[in-house]
Amino acid sequence: MANQKGGAGKTTDVIHTGGALSARGHEVLLVDIDYHGGLTCSLGYDDLYYDTDRTTLFDVLDFDQMESVNDIIVEHEEFDILPASEKLANNKNIQTLLEAPKSRERLEMTLDELEKDYDYIIVDTPPSLNVLTDNALVATGNVVIPVIPEKLNANSLQIFAKQLSSLEQAYGDINRLAIVCNRVEQNAEHRDTIEEIKSAYSLPVFEIPKRTDLSQSIGEGVSVFGFGKENQRVEDARDLFNEIADLFDETFEKTAPEEVRA
Repeated sequence: MANQKGGAGKTTDVIHTGGALSARGHEVLLVDIDYHGGLTCSLGYDDLYYDTDRTTLFDVLDFDQMESVNDIIVEHEEFDILPASEKLANNKNIQTLLEAPKSRERLEMTLDELEKDYDYIIVDTPPSLNVLTDNALVATGNVVIPVIPEKLNANSLQIFAKQLSSLEQAYGDINRLAIVCNRVEQNAEHRDTIEEIKSAYSLPVFEIPKRTDLSQSIGEGVSVFGFGKENQRVEDARDLFNEIADLFDETFEKTAPEEVRA
């Protein structure tokens, strides 16, 4: 999930998409490479984000420590998490990474050291076009682009498209899977912007209404699929993210275990 604009809903989309895939029986790893640590902290692992004395995601991007990635994965009730660290917010650290050999391939090399065979790895990225976002795009080779359907946010998609193209020249194709329009309201600006997006990009476009109940479950450290509360808004949210999960399963030709599907 990537877009250089902040507040586009990346973290929320990662958590609920991960929950949808996990609920149908897939083994899922969520990777938080955002220097803000929004995913890590939203799911209740603030202590890990701020504990810079431990081995962190930033540390395992080093050639000599990549195997240690298996030691820092957290087992959440729905999915596994590779948490972010405050070290990612240190400009000196990021400059060191940027100047290092294979600077944009470090996450891919680190994930190659995983001992567990995940069906899906979903990466939450920073709200900027930097070496961390580049690492996520190169490692996965796929991207879902969250956006708020307002004119200024939609225009930022063009900047992001140029970044993708520049990366592809050096690292190969990056598959654009979908655009997710978050916090959609029934007003002229949102409707017109969504239509413009659909006309400009030959991609599936998902719409998540603003009224959809997404934050309450995250406040309890789970996705809407791990949430104990049942009401129509929660059910609507599950239906929306199941549609995104369906796209993933169709694209990557994955089938959930029979006992879960039944």
